[in-house]
Amino acid sequence: MLKLRGRRIAAPIAVFAFAVALAVPAEASSPTVKFGGRTSQCPASAGRCAQVAFLVKKDMTKVTRFAIEYAATCQSDPSNPILDGVGTTTLPISQIGRSYGFSAQGTYDLDPDDKGDARHATVDFTAKVGRHGKAKGTFKATINVVNPAGQTVDTCSTGTTPVTWTAKAHHS
Repeated sequence: MLKLRGRRIAAPIAVFAFAVALAVPAEASSPTVKFGGRTSQCPASAGRCAQVAFLVKKDMTKVTRFAIEYAATCQSDPSNPILDGVGTTTLPISQIGRSYGFSAQGTYDLDPDDKGDARHATVDFTAKVGRHGKAKGTFKATINVVNPAGQTVDTCSTGTTPVTWTAKAHHS
């Protein structure tokens, strides 16, 4: 299982890490292709749709970085979702017919909430990358909020249906 990285991001979602983590030199000989796009989640509190970005080696052998933003609705207060982002590095790619695919599952810890309760996230994502620079995928997350006594006091998720996303290659 992959250990994914992430932390809570205050509303509106401000993931400058996307641009920094996925910065690619503006050289024509860059060994990677940068993809960027958005998800189907557009939380009102963020004022925009969540973003997805990743780098793929030009030879389509691996993803060198992947990052996605998301909103998880909590059972205790559905009007106040957790806005977060998660990323990972070095994912293998498989050829699927004339396209390519990658996926990952993992866990990570968010910063504690305002009450000091721990928040543990489980995430799962998939992707399919076409030969013409278009990609699409799914993402789902569940966050368990646990009090200091070790009891789960809330559960937050992206929903029963996975979040969808689309991205396209950006050539500098």
